[in-house]
Amino acid sequence: MTADNASTANLDDATQLLNQEITETYDRQVYTSNAFPFSSPGHLRAAAHLYGLESVPLKNARVLELGCAGGGNLLPFALAYPQAHVVGVDLSPVQVKQGQEVVQALGVQNLHLHAMSLTDITPEFGQFDYIIAHGVFSWVPPEVREAMLRILRENLSPNGIGYISYNTYPGWKAGDIVRDAMMLHSHGAASEEDRLASAKAVLNLLSDGIAASNPLAPSLRAAVAQLRKHSDYYIAHEYLEIFNNPCYLLEFVNLADQHELTHVGDADPHVEMSVTFGQNVQLNHSLVALGQPREMRQQYLDFAVGRNFRKSMLVHKNRADQVLISPNMERLADLRWAGHFTETAQEENAPKNRRAFRGYKNQPLYSSDETVIAVIQTLSEAWPTSLDFDTLLAGVQSRLAPMEGDTARKKTLEVLQTLFRLNSLRYAFEPTPYEAADGDQKDANPALIPGVAYLFQQKKDPAFGVGMFNLWHDSINIQLKEAEAFILPQIDGRNSRKQLATLLRDALNRGTVSGTDGKSLKGQRNLDAVADKMVGKLLELLRRQALLR
Repeated sequence: MTADNASTANLDDATQLLNQEITETYDRQVYTSNAFPFSSPGHLRAAAHLYGLESVPLKNARVLELGCAGGGNLLPFALAYPQAHVVGVDLSPVQVKQGQEVVQALGVQNLHLHAMSLTDITPEFGQFDYIIAHGVFSWVPPEVREAMLRILRENLSPNGIGYISYNTYPGWKAGDIVRDAMMLHSHGAASEEDRLASAKAVLNLLSDGIAASNPLAPSLRAAVAQLRKHSDYYIAHEYLEIFNNPCYLLEFVNLADQHELTHVGDADPHVEMSVTFGQNVQLNHSLVALGQPREMRQQYLDFAVGRNFRKSMLVHKNRADQVLISPNMERLADLRWAGHFTETAQEENAPKNRRAFRGYKNQPLYSSDETVIAVIQTLSEAWPTSLDFDTLLAGVQSRLAPMEGDTARKKTLEVLQTLFRLNSLRYAFEPTPYEAADGDQKDANPALIPGVAYLFQQKKDPAFGVGMFNLWHDSINIQLKEAEAFILPQIDGRNSRKQLATLLRDALNRGTVSGTDGKSLKGQRNLDAVADKMVGKLLELLRRQALLR
């Protein structure tokens, strides 16, 4: 063992005590373990391609997550790729035990969760093609941050992709002030509940009670307004933890360099492009960053946009020459694309011919461009499966007036670039698990993706800490009426839509469940149409959320 290994594997007593305090905090207040799409191996593989990097195919990939909580960010991948090897490590025995119970209940054979300190990971723990650490780096002692980078150096495979997220300056400058005030006002509270209540009480001072002459007033009000959108457990873990250490990107890059790692860019490549933030940003950024190294260009952009959070991709330093200075937009044609859009009513006084849509993430989209509309219609029809560029192009051409192939290809790629910068689509480098299903069978006998019915049932328990997800690695939160919840477990690939409607009809007639309006339909006849409509509405909701295979 090297001196570096010894210093991180054998932490001093003070750091071990801090680790123990962090463990107890997470054990007392379980943090819901959700899926985060930008940290999924499939997304990282696609993003790496845009930066010019090769990566390991997903089917047999080895994946490690540092700070996995209950495994909610690993479950979608483990279920989608049963031949992959997936490992999670977390300090909290309570959260790991809950995750292990979910793994066992779902019969997942390839996911292994361990309650242990990540500082105990050595080269003997094995090599991994994707190492993920989401929501950990800023919230642990310096010795543990050093250990995380050591693990990437020692345990990341030669073509592996590392991912670490963390709070960043300049965007977190106002957050620091808010956190300091919350820590001050909650100091000495007798319980976790009192501490949280005291911390939240001071927020009024930093919004409604802030002096007009305070030069930081706009930033503080914005920080408080953003904070109030989040849950209590987010506030407790983000603002009241022992550690919360934001840093500038260049500080993180320098630390990574000391561990023989190269910073690639953000896992959402569109945020590394100045054009994403408007022409003024693009023009001034290009002037300031002209001729600068990639990391400097990224840092200047952080200043321009007030970045407060980064999702950094890392590779071994010997691959530094392979990394492109910015994401290559021509490579979008190499990826597979997916998306779902619903047309909505047009606003009053809207421009003529402009159409309004809402994406499945609920973001609005307005366009009168026929190619844009053709792209989103083609993708929506195929959702949740993905389409390669040529298949998408053929679908677009079938919806438009005839045009030459080169013109159609160029226009479709331009639309993809626009939707990519708007973060309106999902994308992958290789076929997704949704493409593996038999399309005809899927339509005849709809089936949920693995885990949906079980996790929906478990989430009724407030103490349950593993969130629902789809195989695009999105975190899903659906609310169902009693009748819909009744039929959900029956959507298992063995029942057609007609059979599902019959099951629901009989349950409504018996009074086992009430109608969607909460009223009993017991003893009523001619419920076939009512049941079929309810099943159809539920199936459409599940399809929109990508919860059907």
